[in-house]
Amino acid sequence: MNFFSLLIVLALLQLWGSGGPVQRDQWFFNYCKKSSAWLPAGNIRLVFLVAMPVLLVLLLQGLLGSILFGLPLLIMTVVVLLYSLGRGNYSDSLMDYLNAWSQGNFESAYEQAMAIGDFKQSESIGDHQSLHEHARKAYIYQGFERWFVVVFWFLLLGPAAALAYRLMYLLARADWVGADERQLALRWLYYLDWLPARLLAFSFSLTGDFVNAFNQSWQQFFTSQPSADFLDDCAVAALQSGTVKRVYPVDQALCIDYGREELLALQSLLSRSMICWVVIVAVLTILS
Repeated sequence: MNFFSLLIVLALLQLWGSGGPVQRDQWFFNYCKKSSAWLPAGNIRLVFLVAMPVLLVLLLQGLLGSILFGLPLLIMTVVVLLYSLGRGNYSDSLMDYLNAWSQGNFESAYEQAMAIGDFKQSESIGDHQSLHEHARKAYIYQGFERWFVVVFWFLLLGPAAALAYRLMYLLARADWVGADERQLALRWLYYLDWLPARLLAFSFSLTGDFVNAFNQSWQQFFTSQPSADFLDDCAVAALQSGTVKRVYPVDQALCIDYGREELLALQSLLSRSMICWVVIVAVLTILS
């Protein structure tokens, strides 16, 4: 049923462009703010805030599984998976950034990049090359967190696991969450990202330059670097031909073209990798 649910969600994404119609987070934020008033800060509170909605989904799974041949369970699974996917329209966000970037309007490009959930303001963004590198890493990670990691946990452990990931992600990005708890949530996310990130990096080897991508992912496989940095390094390696590292053109106009082509190539790499894993899962489902 999980794979069939995934196919329905993919069809809905083609229709809507995102899971927007069911992605309303205010209920979760209201619940967190009310619950946080009587819970001690730390891991216990984070686990509790995520566990209650997850336990509700597990309870509904048990209750709905035997009703009307599992149709209500299928509908619930589709809704939970749609909700658990990343927010916003990935392609539109990328195009908005690239339109500003291609015009050489770096201030506007920076503002568009700020709309990416994982684009971080930094003093190191002092020129257009730094802006491109920060935006590239943020877009790659956004492509990962909005779809791949959610589907990984969904297929492995069901809709409750997919929901747990999204709720922890929301807590890690919420402005009202304290700095210490945000760091705890980010640590939990790192653990949840670790294996899916390496599987996605492996698929970069299959859909990009095999030797470069495989060597890069293997060299960093057991490192503790953030998932965004790991995926950025592996994705860029997958686009390289041979062992010569690509260098930004000195001329600004050429650099703009270079950056645009690189982001479009990375978008294509992510798309091919997603399709690759859908095919793998389909084959495994048929064989089982």
